[in-house]
Formats: sequence, C-alpha cells, structure tokens
Amino acid sequence: MNEEYNKILSTLNDNIQKVILLYNKEKELNGELSAEVEKLNEELNIYKQKNKDLENKYDNLKMAKALNLESGDNNDAKLKLNKIIREIDNCIALLNK
Repeated sequence: MNEEYNKILSTLNDNIQKVILLYNKEKELNGELSAEVEKLNEELNIYKQKNKDLENKYDNLKMAKALNLESGDNNDAKLKLNKIIREIDNCIALLNK
C-alpha cells in the first residue's frame, strides 16, 4: 500500500515538473512574441510616417503642377489654394484655443 502511494506521488511529482517546464517554455515564448510585436509596431509607425510624408510630397507635387499650368486652367489652382487656406485657418483656430 505504501509502495503504491509512493509510486503515485512519484508520478504526480513528475507530471508537476513537466507542467512547470512547459509553463516556463510558454512564458519565454510569450516574452519573445511580445518583443516581436513591439518591434513590428515600431516598424509600422515608421512606415505610417513615411507614407504620410510621401502623401504630403505627392500633394505638393500636384499643387506645383496645378500652379504651373500654362493652359489657363486656374480653377484647380484656386481650389487647392482655398483648401490650403482653410487648413491654415483651422490650424490657427486650434492654436488660439
């Protein structure tokens, strides 16, 4: 009877050790994955900023093209200038708050 309990306790102890080992491995993997997520989020923010910069450059190029029209189509240039003026007015309004 005592030998049977010792066998059960030994098996239980082995299983507990296996669970602890698996837990530690998963904890380590979780830490690695968290670090990778953080790294990828930083890369994403960098690419978002680059995309925003490129969109601004593209808008500036469109504006320059609209202002350099020789065909007399000043409507686009006026619309773009009005848009810029509205954006500036919004920025000034935000600064005054």
